[in-house]
Amino acid sequence: MEFIGEFLGVFLELPIDSNFTYKVIVEDCETIIPHEIFRLSLLLPAAICTLLLAFTSTRINVKTGLLNGRPGLIFPMDVLKRSHRFSYAAAFGTLARLCADIVFNSKYAFTYTGPTYLKVFIALISMLIYGMGYFPLFAGITASSPLGYFVATMFTWCFAAEFFANSFCRQNFDYSYVILILWVLPEFLCYLYLSISLPARFVLSIVRPRKKSKLAVDFESSDDLYESIRKSYQGIHVTKLFKKPPPPTPPPEGLKLKILSLLKSLSQKIFYKRKQGFRYSARMISVMAVGFILLYEVTFYLFMLLFQYFQYLEEGIIVQLIAIGIDFQPGEPESITILRDGLNLSYYFVIAFRGCFLTSLLIAFAINAVFLLHYMTSYRNNLLSLYKGQAQHLTARTEKSNASLVVGSMRYAGYQVGYIGWGFFIQFLLLLIFSMTIATVVTLWGYLEDFIIAQIMVLWPVALTSLVLNFAQLLLSKFLFLQEHGNILSMDNRRLFFVVTYFMFFYNIFIGIFSCLMRILKSIVLGALFLPRLDHSTLPRKFQQLDPGFDAYCGFMHVESTHTNPVAMVFISILQAESLTSLKRNKINNINVLPFDEKQEMLARRKRKAIWKWSLAYTLVNNPEISLQRRLVLAKERNENVKEIFLSHSAPFPEAVPPPKFALNDAYMQEEKL
Repeated sequence: MEFIGEFLGVFLELPIDSNFTYKVIVEDCETIIPHEIFRLSLLLPAAICTLLLAFTSTRINVKTGLLNGRPGLIFPMDVLKRSHRFSYAAAFGTLARLCADIVFNSKYAFTYTGPTYLKVFIALISMLIYGMGYFPLFAGITASSPLGYFVATMFTWCFAAEFFANSFCRQNFDYSYVILILWVLPEFLCYLYLSISLPARFVLSIVRPRKKSKLAVDFESSDDLYESIRKSYQGIHVTKLFKKPPPPTPPPEGLKLKILSLLKSLSQKIFYKRKQGFRYSARMISVMAVGFILLYEVTFYLFMLLFQYFQYLEEGIIVQLIAIGIDFQPGEPESITILRDGLNLSYYFVIAFRGCFLTSLLIAFAINAVFLLHYMTSYRNNLLSLYKGQAQHLTARTEKSNASLVVGSMRYAGYQVGYIGWGFFIQFLLLLIFSMTIATVVTLWGYLEDFIIAQIMVLWPVALTSLVLNFAQLLLSKFLFLQEHGNILSMDNRRLFFVVTYFMFFYNIFIGIFSCLMRILKSIVLGALFLPRLDHSTLPRKFQQLDPGFDAYCGFMHVESTHTNPVAMVFISILQAESLTSLKRNKINNINVLPFDEKQEMLARRKRKAIWKWSLAYTLVNNPEISLQRRLVLAKERNENVKEIFLSHSAPFPEAVPPPKFALNDAYMQEEKL
């Protein structure tokens, strides 16, 4: 950057010093709160607040009698729940600039001047320091208690003060404060949301304290546990499964309605189609928020930086042209004429390349922003398919171990942010190379016209021949070699087909050279285009496990679907609600009723056992498949021979419903599945 400043200052005679990099957007100023001091100073308060929050939780398994089970292990975020989604997203949004510094600048929490080979360990220590500094903020949101909200509010205000102090330090600007506000607008909105919502929740948690529920679903504030299950996201999802799907929407009538419907369908295909009732997980919303803020701020910064660079270059060239004279003067030295032509050509290149840089930057941002919406749609479709037991697009669970799936789930969030950053940078470079090539050809058309036309005259017969041969093969296959004009895959005119196939072997060798080049070009373009998207592997199907990004995404999706299946969560919550209700009922009965008789209690226990057995018998009679699976499980527990189950005639099927016929191989498959 100093070289660019010296070049612009000396050669182009512009008043620019070596601090050119900082003068583009903000003039270099002394940082009010240094980054390293701030991060290290947060460690002690973060440790104290974390310990305080730990005393609000109890241990479950390890020495629960010591200190009444306190302190317990607290966590910053429940990645499997959907509560506090926007608070988590806003908290992660405040990390966007730090993530950008980590991805592009390898920013550390403290200065290190030692050996280079130890920088990896310094980076690991820095990541630990960053994580500890933000831990109380996330843990306070997760705790959902007055103390938790208070700690989260204090740390939010602390981070907001550091953010505003360093972003809006007093200095002279080349642009107004409006530009700077637009640059940090997403982070500003995240801090504003947290600074208002967390204190409000702190007050509400004191005024109207909520009892924590142990239900598996996202608990709603209600005294009735079953009503809470029905109102939760999982309960609404299960309720829809029992309802008849609505009839398809009739096609629109009239030209205006058809055009509006077409535009709506196109916008949904290009951008995003909402599915009513679906709720994204807190982890997905947070990752998408960090990715978008990272793209926005990097794009905005580079746009202003490049715009100012090219503006100074343009002004410098104009100064030089005015100094030597814009127009040709009779009798001037030949060196002046050559210099003027060179400056004019440089001026055209500066104008053209400025458009190339800025256009490529904006297109790369637009592509990645739209891809974020597509990524959310893909996540939703894959998750709903996994709920149904379908995983055609993903790597099957049977092909990977459970440990590798969990490792992929842990890697996913960090991988996704890193892939978004590097994918944006690579797409920008490819677009820049493509646009600069076109700009160079257009600018130097007077010099390259004959050469380009000569190359076109050489290459156009190759392209035309390839198109004609490919189109001819398609027409022959459809109308001559297939029956019913290609509607069925049955050969016709076989002898002619064999003759054409023989001669096309030689022609396709010639076409294959051009096709190979197109394959390489398509691989480069699609590989760079889908690099930020972890839901699509850049490798072939058989080698997808070698793609670390796609492997992490598959692990994340399988863990997510297994632990957030709405049907399973509702079923578990019903059992939990029944258990909690029974305990509450027993406590009331023990208080209001006289001491019970042991004989009455024994009779009541027998009555409940009889009811359970009759309910089980009714269920098994009406569900033969469940009866078979139950017998397989019981046989396996008793170490009995599975063959005897199917060879015996004592199957408990009613006479009205004939027992189904099962093959012995199917029986063994059922046993292995169980």
